[in-house]
Amino acid sequence: MKSIKELLTESHRTYSWKVGVAGDYGKTCEEQIRSCMEKWSVASWSKAKKTPIQERPLDFPQLENIDVYYWDAEVKYPTTTDAIQEYIAQCCDVPASHVIVRNPEEPQELYQEKKEDTEYETMLTQEDMGGESAQADVGSNRVMDLLKELEKTKKFENYFFMNNKFNYNVEDEELVH
Repeated sequence: MKSIKELLTESHRTYSWKVGVAGDYGKTCEEQIRSCMEKWSVASWSKAKKTPIQERPLDFPQLENIDVYYWDAEVKYPTTTDAIQEYIAQCCDVPASHVIVRNPEEPQELYQEKKEDTEYETMLTQEDMGGESAQADVGSNRVMDLLKELEKTKKFENYFFMNNKFNYNVEDEELVH
């Protein structure tokens, strides 16, 4: 049987983050950013990836004609994106508007991932679109089903009113609007 110490060392969890810094700050403060992240015990750190200069970078729409540096980091302790973002901005003397931190599982990150190059197939041009046929639920078939349901309801109402043991008279009730 394993000791608790062995179980804890085997079951360590890491938390992934994507850190982005806009402008020339990314060139000069990579080591500072990594040392800031040591607060949460860095498990892995990727080399910086630089985007080309863009008129409006996707993560920084308020900035113009600027490049962005991104790092992928994994830390051993949980935290929030806001905490990391503010801490990096303070430690590196970078404006908070030039720093972004995201979890790789966020919808914005998933949306930006490259998709597989599969050919798009239109379903309308295919003879069999798959799934069940709904022809029984439309047209004259549906009309007949509705008439059968109405007949059942009418029989139930007649039975209820003919066998009324509580002396409940429907005509005596006032309609409340």
